[in-house]
Amino acid sequence: MRISVSTLIPVLLVLLACGGEAPRGDTERQPAGVVDSVIPIPEALDRFRADLEQPTGLHGPTSRDSLVRVMIEALRRSDTLAFERMAVNRAEWAWLYYPTTPISKPPYELPPALAWFQLQEGNRKGVLRALREFGGRTLRYDGYECPAVPTTEGENRIWTGCTVTLGRDGEAPVTFRLFASILERGGHFAFLSYANDF
Repeated sequence: MRISVSTLIPVLLVLLACGGEAPRGDTERQPAGVVDSVIPIPEALDRFRADLEQPTGLHGPTSRDSLVRVMIEALRRSDTLAFERMAVNRAEWAWLYYPTTPISKPPYELPPALAWFQLQEGNRKGVLRALREFGGRTLRYDGYECPAVPTTEGENRIWTGCTVTLGRDGEAPVTFRLFASILERGGHFAFLSYANDF
């Protein structure tokens, strides 16, 4: 019986996933189940920062109120690029935010590349959902509220649990979560997460 390559590849993948090995001919085999050691977080962070210039501080407006108002204007204009400019960028995240966040420490120790990828994916979804609900609409902005005390991580202050009161196209304003968190550092503000109620 002849076995096609397309049939053989899934079998080999299953063997590898179960701790087995693909055939190596006469080459020396390593014991099944041996896995390369996990890269330590400091080394993983050095690799992540390799092509990033260290920022002198956080970009963004000097008031939280201004940042939220810029977001409302971006929604009115359906300005996707504005959302990117308002958010913490990769260099700021790597140099200013990640080193003091709990996800970089035990018991989590989430590698920076993976943590950044997850944040970016969540932010993309959040922006798309916000634009779907409010993009290009006539908006009535009645303000926002954040908790009185932020979370402090090193020099960072992180505002979570904020809500925005917003109406669209003549509808009565409703209070909801339009973003998940704002990063404050050195008197400047930028969005950390665009996760929202939509």
